[in-house]
Amino acid sequence: MTLFEECVEALEDNTIVLSEEETKKVFKSMTTDFPITSWGRIDWQKVVNVVQVSSVSEVINHIDISKNEVYVLWDEASLPSVKTDINKIINVIDDVTAVSFDTWIYCCSGRYIIEVYHENEINVGWINN
Repeated sequence: MTLFEECVEALEDNTIVLSEEETKKVFKSMTTDFPITSWGRIDWQKVVNVVQVSSVSEVINHIDISKNEVYVLWDEASLPSVKTDINKIINVIDDVTAVSFDTWIYCCSGRYIIEVYHENEINVGWINN
């Protein structure tokens, strides 16, 4: 079983693996809301509302998790994204981040993003509506 398959299994029911086309649409939406650097990170200098946290469980102090439907994307372009619940991700974050070096958790409706960077840096950014 691959790390991706283990992640999907850990996220349990109601987790949807998106098609390649759907993943591209989510990535386009994410990069429209949050600019990406040439080296593949969120360009945090261009995000007005950003905070660095020490763990993903801390994000609930900074975002509205009632907008709980999120997409998980990884820096490995061959992987599909998944749609799931932010609370599930928080509970199995190690399975989610093990899939690839860098992980983004993106909420279209709440317009927030969590970037888990491979050097143990976690940033949360959001757009005021």
